[in-house]
Amino acid sequence: MDKNKRGDDRLPVLWTGKLTTDDDRVFNCEVRDISLAGTLISTNAVIGMGERLLLEIEELGEFAVEVKWSGSEQLGLLILAGPDLELKKFAEGAGGQTSEKPVKVSGDPLAD
Repeated sequence: MDKNKRGDDRLPVLWTGKLTTDDDRVFNCEVRDISLAGTLISTNAVIGMGERLLLEIEELGEFAVEVKWSGSEQLGLLILAGPDLELKKFAEGAGGQTSEKPVKVSGDPLAD
């Protein structure tokens, strides 16, 4: 039995982003890892569980997200809307290295 609670692999990244709240507060963040369902970010913003935000990642666009986990200046975000498969494709474009910026890939790295 697999004890891993996550439904898919997480890929390490170090991307910069911005979070926008419903009341238009904007915070810088660092995207730390990517999965098909969500992402882990680091930020000094105080944001509550269940809060819905807009996550903007340069070169990739905007994603509607919801806070599902928080702790020690990190937030686990569930992606609600946006080109979510693109996140993992760009992260996989880095190969075995931690992606420091989105890398365009040819073909579909998820198709195998």
